[in-house]
Amino acid sequence: MITSTNKVSDSENAGGAFADALTLIRLLATPVIMVLIVWKWPDPQVAILATFLFIIAALTDIFDDWFGGASRSARRRYGWLDDIADTLLITGVLIALSYVLYRNGYFYWAFAVPVGVIVFREVLVGLAKGYELSRYGWPDNILSNAKGGFAMLGTSLLVASPWLTQWIDSLRAGTDRVMEVYNTGSPLIWMAGELSLWVAAIFSIISGFKILSYRRPKEGAA
Repeated sequence: MITSTNKVSDSENAGGAFADALTLIRLLATPVIMVLIVWKWPDPQVAILATFLFIIAALTDIFDDWFGGASRSARRRYGWLDDIADTLLITGVLIALSYVLYRNGYFYWAFAVPVGVIVFREVLVGLAKGYELSRYGWPDNILSNAKGGFAMLGTSLLVASPWLTQWIDSLRAGTDRVMEVYNTGSPLIWMAGELSLWVAAIFSIISGFKILSYRRPKEGAA
């Protein structure tokens, strides 16, 4: 029985180490994606590569909890980096996109407002509750999870919009409407990404208020 218990423990520790490795991949992928975007986005080929890396990074966020448990699991040595990696991925990529849009003269309020809200919320929560969150994690908040989901979805659509729009336009064009379609590219993908960011921004405000106003019960309190 003792041997069996040790085997289970070894397996759990291995799962925690694998989860930490997935979190590290997300941290390392973020600056690569940002550099690609600043370098040559919205070139379709670069956008495809950036999208692929972003999706891989986003999937690591799902699988690290699956294999290693929650970010504060005893099996994980660096689980506290999980929240940081999520924040850096979303805010870093949105800031890179904002810079490229500003550089090319396409930075406008419908994009800037939700991005500003999301980035400001992450910075504010991190500065105000950074120590407590690093030790105990964020209080259970379904709106935070919804915010993260919509932010991931919106950001991925925005990053992918150059090549996805090109693909959709090719389907719309067929063989007899090529010039008409390509002269009026579909804004569908970009608008869907913006809408997702607006939803994420609304959830950011509500969930951020809940987190900042949360008071953890003192140890030993009934």
